[in-house]
Amino acid sequence: MPRRLRVVAAALVVGALALAACGELPFGGESEERSMAAPAMAMAPELPAVMAESEGGRMSRDTATAMGMAAERAAVRVAEAPAAPAAPVVIREVPVEAAAMKQVVVESEQAAPARRVIRDATVGIVVGDVDEAVRDLQALVDGIPEAFVDSADVRDDDPRSISTVILRVPVARFDEARRLVRALGSEVVFEGVGGRDVTAEYTDLEARLRTAQATERQLLDILATARTVSDTLEVQRELLEVRSRIEVLQGQLNLLANQTDLATITVRLHPAPDLRIERFSPEGYAMHGSTELPITIANHGTVDLRDVVVRDRLAPGMVFEWASSQGVYEAGTHSVIWDFDRLEANTSQDVWSRVRLEGDGSPMAVSATITAGGVVREPAEDRAEATLPFYVDLSVFKEGEASVPVGRDVTYYLNIQNHGNGDAREVRLTERLPEGMTFVRAEGGGRYDEGTRTVVWEFPRLSPESGHGVFYEARVDRSEGRFQTETTIESADEDRAEVDNRVVTFLTALPEDVAGRDVFGPGSTARDAVGLLLDVLRFLANAAIVVVIVAGPFAVVGVLAWRGIRAIKRRRG
Repeated sequence: MPRRLRVVAAALVVGALALAACGELPFGGESEERSMAAPAMAMAPELPAVMAESEGGRMSRDTATAMGMAAERAAVRVAEAPAAPAAPVVIREVPVEAAAMKQVVVESEQAAPARRVIRDATVGIVVGDVDEAVRDLQALVDGIPEAFVDSADVRDDDPRSISTVILRVPVARFDEARRLVRALGSEVVFEGVGGRDVTAEYTDLEARLRTAQATERQLLDILATARTVSDTLEVQRELLEVRSRIEVLQGQLNLLANQTDLATITVRLHPAPDLRIERFSPEGYAMHGSTELPITIANHGTVDLRDVVVRDRLAPGMVFEWASSQGVYEAGTHSVIWDFDRLEANTSQDVWSRVRLEGDGSPMAVSATITAGGVVREPAEDRAEATLPFYVDLSVFKEGEASVPVGRDVTYYLNIQNHGNGDAREVRLTERLPEGMTFVRAEGGGRYDEGTRTVVWEFPRLSPESGHGVFYEARVDRSEGRFQTETTIESADEDRAEVDNRVVTFLTALPEDVAGRDVFGPGSTARDAVGLLLDVLRFLANAAIVVVIVAGPFAVVGVLAWRGIRAIKRRRG
C-alpha cells in the first residue's frame, strides 16, 4: 500500500479511536457529537476515489471502497456511542506515521487509575535446622491463598553456607507474611523492604495495547474486503507487525501485573554459627617457671556473634601473672575471663594468660569454655581442656682417676641433674665402695654406711633443670686387680628415663714401682676411652697434614729433577 494511502487510513483510524475514547464532547450534547462525526462520514464517500487515483491502479477500487466504508463505520460507531460522564479534554498533536504528517487527536483524561506498586523484601534469619526451616516456609505459604514458593536454593548442612528461598504472596498479605517469616528464626540478621511505583508505566502500556488492538481490528476489516492477492499480502504484513507489537505489550503488561499483584519476599536462611574454642598444651614449661596458656576462639558461621565470653579455669597450682587484652582475673573462681561485644562471622581470635607453675608434681588441668548470645551449633565444641603433665628425669655423671698407687687416696666427683619439668622429691644418691678401698671423707652432705659400704647423699627436692655436685675420697688398700665402683640415683617420683641413673667405673691399683706412669686400663670409664681414641685420631691427622705440607714440595722437586736427568741422558745417548 503506498505511503500516502497508509497515512490517510491511519489518520482516519486514529481519529475514530480518539473519539471513541472520549465518549462525549464537553461542548454540548448530542448535536455536537453528530457534528464532529459528520466530517468523517462526509469524507468517507470520497475516499475510494482518492485512494484509487493515488494508487495509480495498484489497489482495486473495491478494496479502496471497503477501506473507506470501514472508516465510515468507525465514525458512525463513535457518533452513536452512549453518552458518558463529561471529562476534561486535552487536544495535542501526536505523530501518526513516520512521515512528517501530524493529526490532532483528542484525549480524555479519565479518573486517576489504581496505583500499581511493586513490593519486595529481603529477610535474613538464623535457624537451627535449615531443612526444618524450609518446611516451615512451605507451610507458611500454604496458609496464605495464592501464595507460593517461587524458588529455593538449599545448601548443605554447612555453617558457612546460606540457603535462599523466594516467596510470592499477595500484596495485601505482604506485611503479615514478613512478620511470620521473622518469627521462624531465632534472630533476624537483616531486613530490607522496598517498593517501586509503576502506575504510570502500567497505564502507558494499557493505552498502547488498546491502540494496537484497535488497529488490529481495523486491519482485519480491511483484510475482509481485499480483492486482490497483492492487497491481501500488503494488509497481512501490516497485521503481522501490529500483532507482534500486541504480544510484546501484553507480555510487559502481564509482567507488571504479576509483580504488582504478588509481592516478593527473599528469605536468607543462615545456619546457627559454629562457635569453637581450641587450645594446646604449652611447650617448654617447667615447675617454678612461667608459661603461657594460649586459646583460639573461632566463629565458623555467616553471622556475627554478640556477647562472647571466654572463661579459662586455672588449676590450683597455677599462679596468675597477666593476661592478653581484655583478660581479667577472677580470684573467686580462679579463672581468667575475656568479654567481647562481637565476634565477626568467619573469623578467629587468639587470647592467652601467663601463669607460674607451683604444684606438687601432679598434672595440672585447665578448662576453657565459651558462650555467646543466640543459638550456636554443636555446644560440645564450646569447651576446651588441656592437661600439663610433669615428669622427672634424673642423671648422674662421675669423674675420677683411672689408676692410683696402693696406699694413696682417690677422689671421685659426682654430678646429678634433673632434666625433667617437675620436682624430683626425696632424691637419693648412692656410691658403693668395693673391698680393698677404705672410705676417707665425703662433701655435700654425704654419709658413709659401713655395714653396706655405701656413701649416701639425700636431697629433699631437686628442681627442674637444676643439679648438685659432690665428691668423696677413698684410699686404695689392695695392689692387685681392678676395683669396680657403682653409683646410682633415685627419687620418690618415677623417672622418665632410667638409662642414665647408674654409672659403673673401674680403678686400677698400681704397685709402687710403676706409680709414676700413666696407665689406661680397659676398666676406665667410657668417656676416658672415647677421649683417648679422639686424641690418637687427632695425632694421626696432624701428622698426615705435616707430612703433606713439609714433604710435598720436596717430593715435587725430586720428581722434576729425576725427569730432567733422564732427559739429559737421552740426549747424550
